[in-house]
Amino acid sequence: MKKTFLFLALLLTVSLSRAGLHQTPSLWSDNPHIEFKYYGFYGVIDYTFVHNFSHESPQYLNPATGQLVGFVDSYTLNGITAVAGWQWRKETALGFGFSYLNDAQGSFSQIPVFLEFRSHFLRNRITPFTVVQLGYSIPFGSKNMAEEYTRIDEGGITFAIEGGARFAVSQKLGLNVYVGFQMIQLNSVERGFNLVASTKMPELYRNVKFGLGINF
Repeated sequence: MKKTFLFLALLLTVSLSRAGLHQTPSLWSDNPHIEFKYYGFYGVIDYTFVHNFSHESPQYLNPATGQLVGFVDSYTLNGITAVAGWQWRKETALGFGFSYLNDAQGSFSQIPVFLEFRSHFLRNRITPFTVVQLGYSIPFGSKNMAEEYTRIDEGGITFAIEGGARFAVSQKLGLNVYVGFQMIQLNSVERGFNLVASTKMPELYRNVKFGLGINF
């Protein structure tokens, strides 16, 4: 997580330098009429936090004990989301992006790749925005060394909605914060004991997410 914050801080510093804020300090004033560009190429880089909730796997037979068991999956993912796209006006932008989401335990690490539809609603310095994303999540997790383990075996379709606010530092640099909801339908989740797979089955995960970052 420290590397993620350091990366965002470095990127923000470079962006501020390019925007020439040292020559135009008035950009930090309370002027509500500073408007972020609303036509042409756009980019977004965010720190992303994802946490699942209320997920319990179907029960299955433990070959070691002959008993029915089930896992209650709980994970927290941290990473970076990057998007590049084209904006026709403030309410209409279409982009392509991906997230790098790392699970500290390794089981649920994944890379969602998606198309997004992004909308901003005001021309003020601070504007609310919404994002809808649809894509496919690619797993890269590994089996941990626990007696019982869970690992994404095959990825699947992901769908997310986000809502937040963007603050325009200048016409070409903004800061954003958002919250959202994400569903991931994984084609196969592998579960096993002592690194030996016992079952592989599709499962649906519901997640809450939070992010903050920069727009350029």
